[in-house]
Amino acid sequence: MGWHPHHHPPLPEVKKTTRRMSSREIFARLIEYLRPYKKWIVAVTIAVIVTSITGIASPYILGREIIAKYILRRDLQGLQWIILVFIGIQVANWIANTIRTYGMGKIGQSLLLRMRSDLFSHLQELSFSFYDESDSGDLISRVTNDTDAIGEAFTSGLIQVVSDVLNLLMIVIVMFSINVQLSLASMIVVPLMIIAAALFNSKFRAAYQMQRTKISSVTSKLQESISGIREIQSFTREKDFIEEFKRTNLENLQANLQATKVWGLFFPTIQLIEAAGMGVVILYGGWLAFNGMLGPIEDAVGTLITFIMYVGMFFGPIFDLTNFYNTIQSAFAAAERIFEILDVKPEIRDREDAVEIPPIKGEIEFRNVTFEYKPGKPVLRNVSFHIKPKETVALVGPTGAGKSTIIKLICRFYEPKSGQILIDGYDIRKVKMKPLRRQIGIVPQETILFSGTIMDNIRYGRIDASDEEVIAAAKIVGAHEFIERLPKGYETRIGEGGAGLSVGQKQLIAFARALIRNPAILIMDEATSSIDPYTDLLIRKAMKALLKDRTSIIIAHRLSTVRDADRILVIDDGRIVEEGTHEELIEKGGLYSHLYEMQFKEPEPITIKKGVNAT
Repeated sequence: MGWHPHHHPPLPEVKKTTRRMSSREIFARLIEYLRPYKKWIVAVTIAVIVTSITGIASPYILGREIIAKYILRRDLQGLQWIILVFIGIQVANWIANTIRTYGMGKIGQSLLLRMRSDLFSHLQELSFSFYDESDSGDLISRVTNDTDAIGEAFTSGLIQVVSDVLNLLMIVIVMFSINVQLSLASMIVVPLMIIAAALFNSKFRAAYQMQRTKISSVTSKLQESISGIREIQSFTREKDFIEEFKRTNLENLQANLQATKVWGLFFPTIQLIEAAGMGVVILYGGWLAFNGMLGPIEDAVGTLITFIMYVGMFFGPIFDLTNFYNTIQSAFAAAERIFEILDVKPEIRDREDAVEIPPIKGEIEFRNVTFEYKPGKPVLRNVSFHIKPKETVALVGPTGAGKSTIIKLICRFYEPKSGQILIDGYDIRKVKMKPLRRQIGIVPQETILFSGTIMDNIRYGRIDASDEEVIAAAKIVGAHEFIERLPKGYETRIGEGGAGLSVGQKQLIAFARALIRNPAILIMDEATSSIDPYTDLLIRKAMKALLKDRTSIIIAHRLSTVRDADRILVIDDGRIVEEGTHEELIEKGGLYSHLYEMQFKEPEPITIKKGVNAT
């Protein structure tokens, strides 16, 4: 019947930050997440009450009834009846405990499901500017670790506290109703318990904080080694990384051993205090019994046994309550980190009066557009240009000139600081974003593929596309041939990021994905910058079909890919400095001509002078 510290280990504390929300506000918002589960909360509360009552009744019946009234008085008939009552109470306790445990799990996991879903959905809606300033590791930690802390502490912790308070009150009431003097004596060691719990709590915090820091280092080192395995092996740094990982892993072991050491000291301390409490009860109770102050010897024995069991039950709730403050503060710190994200409003969102853009022809116009990622540092400066429907336009210029920024603005991933962007005459700030983006196909600079089959990755461009449409798109871009050679063809599964495919193969899949969307506007951002000559030839053949009957914008450092464009816009330092066809710009002899010459002129031969005295 005695409490054992293993039953209620303190929950790991979430790293505390400067609180910007009040505890009342956080609590109110968490309650909103629990509101849909009112029926389960009522069921768990009833189960907690039944568990407490049956749990507290057991020592009383065992000591004061079974032992004192029936065993010591040799009343076999009465003993049979009371045993049935005792078993009935234990069955009720078991049923209530089962409902309580399942209900707590149901509430906790449902809360986690809703909170994680809300957080993930919200992250999908946030603008690019948010991610420009965010740490992906920190966001992942908020979605996983912080929600775990809330689910664990706010549901289990809160319900456990209700149970502990109820148990304490009932134990004290029952003990004082049996014998006031013995009850007061058994309370002597309570201050020792509170002091011990308070002293060890600070040690627990330090130990768990160190544990979290070290396991985070292990995870970070593991992620770094997996993502950089090619570089590690290329530079033969395997041994160095193994040594670094061993060192980090050893530090993690030491942190865990320190936490174990703290628990190792805490357990005997609690058991010693519990033993001292029982010792006081036995000594003082024995003295009261010897002096006939506990009634007949049978009643005295029953009373002492009952008190010993209650003292054993008394310490668990006290320890839980001393630890509860840290637990709930940890949960509030985690909740605040989550609500911080949920409170971020997307910078780019539909206006209330936004209209749904009809099927577009692909006319694009920039009117005096200025844009800056950071205040005071413009990336585009008063840019104006007009692209006719079904025209192919190339954007060229030095790195950082603003080419990629232009296509981000066309897709409305960012808002211009000033000026207007029009598609088919519609100001894109006045139309709904998703219908607009559905009519734009993008082949990004870095090809992003997802874990799944090749078929799934191509179909990502249009989720309702049939297998035949997927295969047709792959054939147009020249991807069908290499896909057919894969072990399972289009059903071949690829790893995260397209592991197992070459750069060229991944880009061909990205082309097929963009094509199957059948967009009115097609954007290729440096899409062919890393392709080998053979794959480059395949894409060149597919390019005419790919660009046919749609407005196309091509960004490329390799000027050979833009020769056939209807028009070339040359961008430098956020401005359009030249415009025309390839031949016109070469003849003009400006920046484009200079860039072209730098890429394609023959390098001067290097001569090495031989020594004059060679013999």
